[in-house]
Amino acid sequence: MTGKRTSQDELSKLDDAIDESILAASSEELREELAAMGIDPDAVVSEMDAATAHAKSVAAKKRFEQARQAVVAFKSRPTRANLDGRNAARRKLDAMRAGEATDAFDMMAARKGKGLSEGDEQGMLDDIAQLAALEAEDSEDE
Repeated sequence: MTGKRTSQDELSKLDDAIDESILAASSEELREELAAMGIDPDAVVSEMDAATAHAKSVAAKKRFEQARQAVVAFKSRPTRANLDGRNAARRKLDAMRAGEATDAFDMMAARKGKGLSEGDEQGMLDDIAQLAALEAEDSEDE
């Protein structure tokens, strides 16, 4: 069943046809048409370039702000590393020290030419605890 065509439908179709004719026209045809209307084609090109540059700038700023907010949200997210997780991380670190070293552990020791500093140790504990929390989240999701 076909519905009754309204003037709004007709205007929409006309608008679409105009858009298509502009998109299908060559740049030379558009320049000629603008010149025939008494409009400087170079001024139109400059205006469109400026509008495009402004739109790109606004979009880049918006993406940057979204990324900044995502980082803030990520950093403010609790690690979900409870005391048990921290103790498990401590046991893993102790096992690494006892000879079951990983490449990361070896690289940290080699970087300074000696054992881990207190800051290195705390950082590794935090990393191990966060990894355990992420693994726990993955197992909950499955």
